[in-house]
Amino acid sequence: MILLAQLPLPQALALLANGYLDEAEAAVRRLDDAADEESLHDTRVALRRLHSLMRAYRDEFSVHVPRKLQRTVRRLARASNPARDAEVQQAWLLRQARGLTATQQEGYRWLLARLQPAALLELEENLQRGVRRLARKLRPHLRGLAQDEGSAPLYAAACAAQAEPLAAEVLAALALIDGPQDAGGAHAARIQVKRLRYLLAPLRHDGSACEHAVARLRLLQDLLGELHDRHVLAELLRDSAAEAAADHARAVFAAAPGRPSAWRPPQIPGLLALADRNQEGIVAIYTELEQSYLVRLDETVRQPVAVALDELSRG
Repeated sequence: MILLAQLPLPQALALLANGYLDEAEAAVRRLDDAADEESLHDTRVALRRLHSLMRAYRDEFSVHVPRKLQRTVRRLARASNPARDAEVQQAWLLRQARGLTATQQEGYRWLLARLQPAALLELEENLQRGVRRLARKLRPHLRGLAQDEGSAPLYAAACAAQAEPLAAEVLAALALIDGPQDAGGAHAARIQVKRLRYLLAPLRHDGSACEHAVARLRLLQDLLGELHDRHVLAELLRDSAAEAAADHARAVFAAAPGRPSAWRPPQIPGLLALADRNQEGIVAIYTELEQSYLVRLDETVRQPVAVALDELSRG
């Protein structure tokens, strides 16, 4: 049996892209099942992997796949981000009810009511149509890619060549994270780690070193993802407090401008309590990230990835 690593690059890319399309089509067919809680997640993962593959090997895909279809893949991969964020935030909020005072409960209930994932049904319908249309239009171009008989490196060697500069970018981005409140730095590092992991993941079963490196990157991406979710939640809480204050001030001044004691929005105590809890989570996640990865990047990232790339380069 020929391993994926030993295939010429065009054939390997066509095989992977078709596999991700298969996964996306299977997942969107499950979206109609209300009891299937993983269907949207699985759709997102398949589309992200397809987009990441086409982005990493843009030159190879561009020979056979029109730019319009490449943009369609990117658009579909990003389409469900707002719904996913709302689901994560709602799940966190549902775990926070215990321990809030009666005064804090008002803000908690107000925010929870605002976090119902918006237009989820419409999103699912759009994903179903979009994935089916994409598969129908993209597969003929992938057949052309698979039949490309031009000179090309083997997939493993091409992957190693792509991964080497990306690994350097990952290490640089991780080194630049400036503490638990550095949302921008952590987000940039998360994106780079995700790209490197997705680049190496198809070859994780072709060698023990690659499997180990991918496992390390997955755990690192998970930590950075948790930190990103908390940073997004912190921004949501700040914006919600500002909106509640503005709405309440307008109502107070319209009804009784001579009563300054009535200005305090009733949602604020609850939002402040939630913000304090979220900040504790940010610090805890960052502490784990720092101790598990950032203070020993050579051991946890640089060396495992370097060994994996050497393994891939040698075939």
